[in-house]
Amino acid sequence: MKIIHTGDLHLKKFYRGSLPLEISNKLMEDTWRAFKDVADFSNEVNADIFLIAGDLFEREFFNLKDLERFLDLIKDITAKVFIVFGNHDYLSSDNLFLKVDLPENLYIFKSELDFFELKELNTRIYGISYDNYSFKKDFTNVKLDKNFINIGLFHSDLKDERYLPLDESFMRDFNYLALGHIHKRGKVLDNAYYCGSLIPLSFKDEGDRGIIFLDDEKKIFEYKNFSKRKFVNLEVKIEDDMTFYEILKNIQEKIEEDNLYRITLRGRSIHKMEIESFLRENLSAFYFEIINEIVEGSLHDFEIKDKYILDFLHTFSESKLEREAMEMSKNYILEQYYDI
Repeated sequence: MKIIHTGDLHLKKFYRGSLPLEISNKLMEDTWRAFKDVADFSNEVNADIFLIAGDLFEREFFNLKDLERFLDLIKDITAKVFIVFGNHDYLSSDNLFLKVDLPENLYIFKSELDFFELKELNTRIYGISYDNYSFKKDFTNVKLDKNFINIGLFHSDLKDERYLPLDESFMRDFNYLALGHIHKRGKVLDNAYYCGSLIPLSFKDEGDRGIIFLDDEKKIFEYKNFSKRKFVNLEVKIEDDMTFYEILKNIQEKIEEDNLYRITLRGRSIHKMEIESFLRENLSAFYFEIINEIVEGSLHDFEIKDKYILDFLHTFSESKLEREAMEMSKNYILEQYYDI
């Protein structure tokens, strides 16, 4: 038996904040492309079961045209597809999936725990959908038939009471538990895993994103990446003696063209705003934003170490006029010689 486990696609997610509309639209299209790639992969490996663990779409932006596009992709998948709805796409009476005829290979779970039996695989798929944003159910009295392979499909936060928390004893009853809601992939129990979001959706979603693929016959369990780009938090240390072009070169060498970057500048300089402005004008990336945490310093914070320059400055007397001339000379040297 071969299983695809995905979730948290957030189709038609609107990227609030500073992202330009052009970038936001490209990111929305990235999700559609990634899902098409997963559907193609499912057919390539001849998967039997295709699990979608909730938050498939953003209900305030997802329209009938989007649903038709999604169902066209589902029709081409040879596996049986199962969906539970989560807190972002909950199954209230106005959910679009209740308004149309669904493909024969698609099964959606309602808001009471139920199972779908695949007799040819001796397998039961259990699942439940949210019917509102915050959703809880008690599964204390649920007993699974151990004569079947039992697979659970849940959109759950195990640490937040608002989002269908699951008891560990209930979780351990399944042969495999496919979880959604947490965007970071990871193991919960030996039989329970979060697949993570299909692609990264914000700067909180660092690292690779994709699906879980299981092949019971070949004993294969693997995370497979399907994301074209990453959100990267990049911290840059500004040294006292760095020129603007050195700072630019240092950052540009770390940038990959398809990724999105949140660049945090740290250090000390009298040119705090000038450095930021220079980077905004000259840095090249698919998208970047700058958080400027440079501490502004004065010329007096910098120390001249060159012996010949120090000897020259020491030739000034202690008179007020010559002390002023010495300070003017020192500032000029710092600005011109040291490029401060």
